[in-house]
Amino acid sequence: MSRYRAILAAGLLVAALGGVTACHRNPSYPVQATYAKAGPYATTTGTVTDAAGKAIYDEYYPANYAALPFKSPIVTWGNGTGGKPANTAVFFRHLASYGFTIIATTLSNTGGGTEIDAAARYLISRASMPGSVFYRHLDTSEVAAVGLSQGATGAVRAATIDPSLYKTVMTFSLPNKIWSNPNSDCPTKADCTPDPAVLIQPIFFISTHGPFDAVIASPATERAYFCSTAVHAALGIILLTEGRLADHPSIGPDPGGFLGYATAWLEYQLRGNSFAARAFTGRHPELLRNPNWPGSAVK
Repeated sequence: MSRYRAILAAGLLVAALGGVTACHRNPSYPVQATYAKAGPYATTTGTVTDAAGKAIYDEYYPANYAALPFKSPIVTWGNGTGGKPANTAVFFRHLASYGFTIIATTLSNTGGGTEIDAAARYLISRASMPGSVFYRHLDTSEVAAVGLSQGATGAVRAATIDPSLYKTVMTFSLPNKIWSNPNSDCPTKADCTPDPAVLIQPIFFISTHGPFDAVIASPATERAYFCSTAVHAALGIILLTEGRLADHPSIGPDPGGFLGYATAWLEYQLRGNSFAARAFTGRHPELLRNPNWPGSAVK
C-alpha cells in the first residue's frame, strides 16, 4: 500500500470509528481508565555523565523511595532513530508516578540492544552502592526492556542477549525487518535485526493504524511478530490518542491513549498486579473489547 493510500485508509477508519475519540477515558474499560491517570507518587529526574561530562543516561524515578511500599522495578528504554529521552519524558514520568525507575540511554541508534542492556546493568549496580539515591530501593529481579521503533528492536535484542535479566519486553512500533540497517550500535544488519520468536519473556507489541506505521511497523507486521512467539504475548494496535490518529512517534508528543495499557502491562508483569492483568488475560481480556484498539490479540 502506498503512503497516500495508507493515509486515505487511516482517515476512513477514523471517520468510521469517530465515536471512540475518548475511549481511553471510558469507564467501561476500567484497567485503561485506571492506569491512564497519573500514579500516586511524586517523581524526579537525573542524568548520568561520562568522564568527559557527556550525558549518557537520563533517569526518571520516584522522588521519595521511602514512600513506596515495595522496591521499585526497573525499565530500560531505547530511543527511536534520531530520538532522545526527552521526547518521551511524559511517558517516563507517568511510569515513575507508579513507582517504576526508568533509565534511558541518550543514544539515538539503539537497534543492537547493547546500550539498552548496559543502561539496565548500570542502574542495577547503583542499587548496591552506598550513597546512591537507588541504594537498596530497586527490585533488580524485575526488569523490563522497552523501546520505540529502532529502540523497540534494541529492546527485543537486549532481552535476547541477556535473557536472565529481563522479566518482560514491551515494544512501540517494532519495525519490519526490512528497515534494519547497520549503524554505530550494530555494525552489521544481523546485529540490529529483531527476532521476537526466540524470546523467553512475555512481550507486549504496541503499534498503530497510522500512515507512517503502515510503512514502518504495520498491523500486519506486528501480528506476524506476535504469531511468531512461543511465549505469553499481547498485541495492541491503537487507533486514536488524545483525539488524534495515533502513529509511529505518538508515544512521545501524544501519549495519552497509550498510557493505560502500557502501564498496566508493566504493573502486571513486574509487580504481579491482578487487576492490571485483566487487560490481557481471562475469558474476555479488556484490550480485545476496547474499540480504540481494533486488531488487538493476546495469547
